[in-house]
Amino acid sequence: MDNWSSYRLPSPRLRDMGLACLGAGEQSGQLPSFSGRTLSTHGMVIVSEGSGTFGVRGKVFEVTAPSVIWLFPGVSHGYGPGPRGWKEHWILFTGPTARAFEEMGCFAREHPVVQFDTASWPELRATLGLFPALRAALSGTGTRGELEASVLTQRVLVDSRKHHRKNPDEPKAPHERLLAVLRDSAYEPVRLSDLAATLKVSDAELRRCIQAATGLGPKEFVLQLRLSRAQSLLADTDLPVQRISTLTGYGDPAYFSRLFARKTGYSPSRFRQEHRRE
Repeated sequence: MDNWSSYRLPSPRLRDMGLACLGAGEQSGQLPSFSGRTLSTHGMVIVSEGSGTFGVRGKVFEVTAPSVIWLFPGVSHGYGPGPRGWKEHWILFTGPTARAFEEMGCFAREHPVVQFDTASWPELRATLGLFPALRAALSGTGTRGELEASVLTQRVLVDSRKHHRKNPDEPKAPHERLLAVLRDSAYEPVRLSDLAATLKVSDAELRRCIQAATGLGPKEFVLQLRLSRAQSLLADTDLPVQRISTLTGYGDPAYFSRLFARKTGYSPSRFRQEHRRE
């Protein structure tokens, strides 16, 4: 791997309305450590080989590959490899979409260092394989390079969330099992407390688990599933709205129609008109 770094001025449009990549790079070896740096942007550092430390807010975290370090605006920090060095892949980014990623659980200030699951190595290699394209995008000119760098950065962010190793403090019930049960029962009038009892976890544990896996609370996740099914049924079938309301867990078609319109901006009939393929 070549040592490289590339920076570019942010596009005002991406910076103010989306996500702008400000720079990226890859370095390996016995790199110098530093402390007391404060960024005005978000950043991430994937450590794919070696080990070292990361310091923030008076705390020092051990960093062992594979892992990711999350950097936040206005927060003084420092990091560096141990005596044997490490291999790092970093990105700086900014914009409202960066805050949206944080609010949706892609990264969290209370967990600045996250260990990756070693079982995800094949997928992690694919993620790291995006950096050459990111380097080319940052070196390019014009709108195309800006957009490509933004898209690639978002792909790395999403992929990094998928590689997270399960936090040992989270509920022992696997996320996949909880999500599967929630998906199966999403279209039935099941209360959260009843679902938690079926899964033998507390309401709070169920909320934490679903939030960690999806970035949404259980009610928001169920709503997302129901509206997604409703949209598919409206677009792909001739079923009446009343029947679709029932199939998506709403006994009152009028309430379903109001909710659908409020969340999508379309009435069910208008959505069907716009999305049917005749």
